[in-house]
Amino acid sequence: MRAADTRAAYDVLYQTTDAELLARASVWAGSAGTAADQVFNVTNGDQFRWSGLWPRFAEHFGMAYAPPQQMSLTEAMPTRADVWQRLVDRHGLVPTPYEKLVAWSVGDFLFHHEADHITSTVKIRQAGFANALDTETRLLQLFDRLVEQKVLPPFRDR
Repeated sequence: MRAADTRAAYDVLYQTTDAELLARASVWAGSAGTAADQVFNVTNGDQFRWSGLWPRFAEHFGMAYAPPQQMSLTEAMPTRADVWQRLVDRHGLVPTPYEKLVAWSVGDFLFHHEADHITSTVKIRQAGFANALDTETRLLQLFDRLVEQKVLPPFRDR
C-alpha cells in the first residue's frame, strides 16, 4: 500500500445503495409494468467523497477530526478486539463478537480504491422509480439507530 492510495481514495467520488432503498426498488420492480424483464442499477442517487463525510462523522460522534492515515484495516483492526470488548462492557452493548463486526477487507477496498465509483441510475428513473436518499443524512440516521439498539456506544457530549 502506498501513501498516495489513502489520499486518492479519500477524494474520489462514490455512491452507495441503502438496503431499505434497494428493498423498495425490488418491490417496485416486481410490480411495475415498466420494469418487466429489465435489469436496473439502484443507488441512493447522490455522490460523495469520503473527504466530505469523515469530518461530518467526527462531528456527529463528538470527536476531533484527523486527516486520513495510511493503514490496512485487515492488519490493524484484529489487534483491537480488547478495545471493543471494553466498550461492550462499559456501555452494556449487544455482545457482538469482534470478528463478526465488520469485514475489514471491504473497508480496505473502499478506502484504497483510487477511481471514481459511479453507476448510472437513469434507466430505473426513466422507468418510474424515483426514490432517492441523501447518503450523509442516511448514514447519520443509521449511526443513531445503532446507538439506540446498543450496537454502538453512545456519542460523547449528546
